[in-house]
Amino acid sequence: MSIQPVFAVLSAGTLVGGIAAAWVLAIALLAWRRLAGAAAAALMGAGVAAYLTLQHSPASGSSFCTVNAVIDCDAVNRSAWSELFGIPIALLGFGFYVAVLAVLALGRLRRDDHPRAPHLLVLGGGAAVLYSAVLAGVSAHMGKWCLLCVSMYGFNTLILVAGLLAARRSDASLGAGLAELLRGKTDKSLGAFATAGVLAVVVGLFVYGRAGGTAAADAGSDDLASLYKATEGPLELDGTEPILGRKDAPYTVVEFADFQCPACAAATPQVFEMVQADPDIRVLYKNFPISSVCNRLIEGPRHARACPAAYAGECARQQGRFWQLEKLMFANQEFLGDDDIRFMAKQAGLDLDAFETCLADPRTREAIAADVDASEKVGVHFTPSFFVQGLFPDGRWVLVEEGPVAIRRLVEAHRAGAELPPPPAR
Repeated sequence: MSIQPVFAVLSAGTLVGGIAAAWVLAIALLAWRRLAGAAAAALMGAGVAAYLTLQHSPASGSSFCTVNAVIDCDAVNRSAWSELFGIPIALLGFGFYVAVLAVLALGRLRRDDHPRAPHLLVLGGGAAVLYSAVLAGVSAHMGKWCLLCVSMYGFNTLILVAGLLAARRSDASLGAGLAELLRGKTDKSLGAFATAGVLAVVVGLFVYGRAGGTAAADAGSDDLASLYKATEGPLELDGTEPILGRKDAPYTVVEFADFQCPACAAATPQVFEMVQADPDIRVLYKNFPISSVCNRLIEGPRHARACPAAYAGECARQQGRFWQLEKLMFANQEFLGDDDIRFMAKQAGLDLDAFETCLADPRTREAIAADVDASEKVGVHFTPSFFVQGLFPDGRWVLVEEGPVAIRRLVEAHRAGAELPPPPAR
């Protein structure tokens, strides 16, 4: 029996226990003194947000809260949803917590200037809780959870609760206090909050940029070398491959995949996130159906609908709608019957008459066979297989078995000047 599942359970249990202990501490302080509980929640939230900000860069390696395929802080923290206007959400969270701490301190030291500090906690905490709900929905959609992110959802809730309790004891109702706060004539809390938050984010961006570059440049060569291997032969492109991303991107990824492969479906959101997050990366798609119907390298039909789905993908490519249909078919692997595929083709915006004609064209099968020929030369033995070019000056291709997360880490390291050793043989 492998010890990995046991280790994963222990790691997850330790994380959950630590988060629960932090929440209990903040709740105890909140029960003793409202604003002390808010300060504790903001302080711990700032620490978590700072860590997640530094881990946002793939060059930082794997975080301690990445435990398994479901509890995966790195996948969530580096997804397409993890940034706003190019700024890591974790860094914006850090700015929020610093701003809360600043207002709490000023509200205690200069009460006459900041009488509505509790009402600001209600306003800021409420917005943070609502955004937490949005991010929780994104995680549920991804099927992956960042427990450290969840800890911040709790801290946001505690800040809101502390604000509500403290506001009840003030000399103004919640509505009147919020109105006074927003007018800013007799209370300076909102201005102090905005100033502290912006300064924290600006300083954080500087530190993040320096730390990310240093982590990428200083990444151990042995550690990086473990992420890739040599190909078994040349990777031949025929120019018909659908391209996701900039056509002139300096780093090219070729993915060999099967539309009935569960691991391929799981990797698909990461592929789109990788290209969206890094415009220097482009992805080309090639077919490797796990079925002897259209793949001479496979014995037996195995994935019975992989070949019809591959034909459909090729026909979508001819209409310039490959990625739209690809995403739909991977998201609905259990529904790849002929009628299902036609329905998805219509959803993807294809001309159905041209689509049907293409499916019956022998050249469509020849295109899939050409991809299989290319897979045999480069050495594809599983799906998805990711081959990357652009990491070495001689233009060689390497196989990156760990997929998009490892690819982004290698690209970050190479771009920062890390020297990559020659790929080991497979």
